[in-house]
Amino acid sequence: MASDEVKKEKKSKDKSEKDKKDKKHSESAGITKDKKDKKKDKAKQDKLARALDAHLQADAAAAVEESGAAAAAAAVDPEDLVKTAEELVPFALPLADDKTHKKIYKLIKKGAKLKSIHRGVKECEKAIRKCPLKKAAPSSSDAPGLVIIAGDISPMDVIMHFPILCEEHGVPYLYVRSRADLGVAACTKRATSVVMLKPEGKKPAADAAGKNNKKNKDGDDEMNVDGDDKKVSPEEYLESWKDLVKLAQKQWHVQVEPWVKGVHPLQIAASSMVASS
Repeated sequence: MASDEVKKEKKSKDKSEKDKKDKKHSESAGITKDKKDKKKDKAKQDKLARALDAHLQADAAAAVEESGAAAAAAAVDPEDLVKTAEELVPFALPLADDKTHKKIYKLIKKGAKLKSIHRGVKECEKAIRKCPLKKAAPSSSDAPGLVIIAGDISPMDVIMHFPILCEEHGVPYLYVRSRADLGVAACTKRATSVVMLKPEGKKPAADAAGKNNKKNKDGDDEMNVDGDDKKVSPEEYLESWKDLVKLAQKQWHVQVEPWVKGVHPLQIAASSMVASS
């Protein structure tokens, strides 16, 4: 009996020790599992963080590139985007004739020497907008300027707004055939789409003009235009400018006004064809 009780007690003791070992092992195994999970979670979080950081950096680089491209586009002069077209734009009216072309280029050369011109799309547009809005039909004496536009422009959108802008501010305008010739006349190294001739001609100061100035026998300052023997004074330039303004206004009434009033022969012919059909 006593031996059975000892055996029984020993057996229960072994069982309790075994339970303790199993419990300890399960607890230790559970802790190890938690550490592995934590490592996996940390590795996953690091990977997500790296991916997010790379995505944010890519977005930031794209934003910088877009802003740089927008700034570059804003800084580009429309003059640099213009190409010479084979044909004149369809709205190139009033268009100067061959004789008037020569007068225009000659006057532009004089105006360039007198610093009385604006060149290019941006500069001319800014100068026209500074002129007061038209209240009545301006005469040649009170016109704020004269705009010369090249008709061989592509894309035509670059100069399409100039006729309306000029008419709103009472500035006479004429079209010429060659953008390249307009640039040569304006004394620039590149072709020019638009030139605005101001009425006033300024005599350059003797210290600034230097070699360009010469004095006549009476002591008046005059300038030599591109090596030509004929000298031009601001007064002569102004007279030529007024004559050209009168011609531009006359050509507007002849070439443009019939279209505005709807009485141009082509408009009448088109309307009669539509009515007959």
